Amino acid sequence: MLSAPGEAMLDVKLFVNRFHGPFPDLYERWWDGEEWIWVNHGRPGVTLVGGPGAAMMNSKLFVGTANGHLFERFWTGAAWVWVDHGLPPGTRVVTAPGAAMMNSKLFVGTANGHLFERFWTGAAWVWVDHGLPPGTRVVTAPGAAMMNSKLFVGTANGHLFERFWTGAAWVWVDHGLPPGTRVVTAPGAAMMNSKLFVGTANGHLFERFWTGAAWVWVDHGLPPGTRVVTAPGAAMMNSKLFVGTANGHLFERFWTGAAWVWVDHGLPPGTRVVTAPGAAMMNSKLFVSTANDHLFERFWTGAAWAWVDHGTARHDDARHVLGIPGSDPKLTIAIMGDGFAEADLNTYHGVVQNDVLGALGLDQLSGHQADFRIIRIDVVSTESLVTERQYDKKGTEDPSDDSILSEQLRSSRLGVIANGEWSHNWFDIPAFTRTRIEKLRRRFAPDADHIIVVVNSTKNGGLSSVGPGVAFFNRLEESDVIAHELGHNLFELNDEYVNDTRTFSGTSASANTSERPANWANLKWSALVTAGAPLPTDPAALPAGWDPRTSVGAFEGAGGRFSKGLFRPVLQCRMNQNTPPWCPVCARKIADDLGAFK
Repeated sequence: MLSAPGEAMLDVKLFVNRFHGPFPDLYERWWDGEEWIWVNHGRPGVTLVGGPGAAMMNSKLFVGTANGHLFERFWTGAAWVWVDHGLPPGTRVVTAPGAAMMNSKLFVGTANGHLFERFWTGAAWVWVDHGLPPGTRVVTAPGAAMMNSKLFVGTANGHLFERFWTGAAWVWVDHGLPPGTRVVTAPGAAMMNSKLFVGTANGHLFERFWTGAAWVWVDHGLPPGTRVVTAPGAAMMNSKLFVGTANGHLFERFWTGAAWVWVDHGLPPGTRVVTAPGAAMMNSKLFVSTANDHLFERFWTGAAWAWVDHGTARHDDARHVLGIPGSDPKLTIAIMGDGFAEADLNTYHGVVQNDVLGALGLDQLSGHQADFRIIRIDVVSTESLVTERQYDKKGTEDPSDDSILSEQLRSSRLGVIANGEWSHNWFDIPAFTRTRIEKLRRRFAPDADHIIVVVNSTKNGGLSSVGPGVAFFNRLEESDVIAHELGHNLFELNDEYVNDTRTFSGTSASANTSERPANWANLKWSALVTAGAPLPTDPAALPAGWDPRTSVGAFEGAGGRFSKGLFRPVLQCRMNQNTPPWCPVCARKIADDLGAFK
């Protein structure tokens, strides 16, 4: 599960603790200016407990740990580091850190029921023991700091207590019980230095309000049809705050200017709210953790509130799956996936291991494994599968008049759209997709000239640049199809099949296709032409003993779309039907290119 979201920094980052799976760490959710990124901050050698809190100066925040220490996560200006603040004297930290003041102090509850302050003197951090509230003990995280002179806690007897700096000394102020009930959540959502809110044992939201002359309790009652179960959080514009409720909804308590009203924001899609709302940003968004271990954002678009699924707290990662890190020349390939949520990563790993590496071991490539350096990048999407689009083709393979019939939108990390149509190149690639691919390449595999994107889709297809660039293929495709696409990407080989009736004009730059030469003796693969082969070669009148895979001639029709004017060397090749091995002409190009790494 995830902790409640902690305090936002610079309106571009927030923090949560993850308590499950292989990475029970502190995570940052960061807006890099183009997309939201998960950053794993690890843990300080001990298990994290509670949620992160008490952010200061946009450069530090604090967490509690299983050994009772207080830890700081601090940005030095060059790197994030852990700072161990140790144990409060004679006890241990048991609540989330809260109520930061003046960027020099924060407060925690401890196992002996005391309130402790961690204070920066200007030269060193020191512990200050504020002791027990009279007749009781602290049981909630400190919250609702006001005017850098007061903070509030819930106590074992159900009272709300204030810790107040008079200007000369700290004193306890007992605010007593909310009428007919008791405080059960941490105090939160302070507004205008005159009000704060708590959840109570009867499920109501209560406000503690300073009238200017006295503190009074204001009962905001039950959210319609349910009850408050989380601490109040994410106050905005001094007119609204948010709570999680027993039915898993997010509720807003909103001051219209004339009255307080409840606004039901409902359930996050497919799940329910389980933590206090937090990390309000720009008065237009707040965050909650949910029962499916996702982080959700509730965002005001300017016209309506919308849910945004930030997925599980899982960072992008990379590892070498063939070859080892180094600076020696290799054919370096980065592989990344799109539409793979955290739960799908094992599937993605299997596709890379069995199908992609399988393709890179076929035919002539099996003897060149030492020439490759391959990095698998684990790119985590918020949900499974990519957006899928269906076109109305109007009964032809001409895409110019096609229209979109339907679209299943999904939030995949790279934004690839699968359409399953050859005439539409199998995939639609938004402009931002290339930007995100390049960011990942620079971060994890800066030496890679070749990128393979495995697309998690129910639609078939493969697409590649010819030469260095990006190849896309569906995860359902087998090694033969992948090898065909890699023929384009790694070795600049052209398609040897034809699905159209166009006539080629110009010059073919590919090693395995040729325009009609002025003199057939100058055909680019003339040295490999089978003895006695007529040029051009008629597939209906082949010499005796002709092998469709290894006998080389010049057959008209190639490049996918050209039935005239473009020639291919053989009848059967991996660049034609996918399954046959690469032909002698393709094999020569592969050997020449990989020879550079010997």
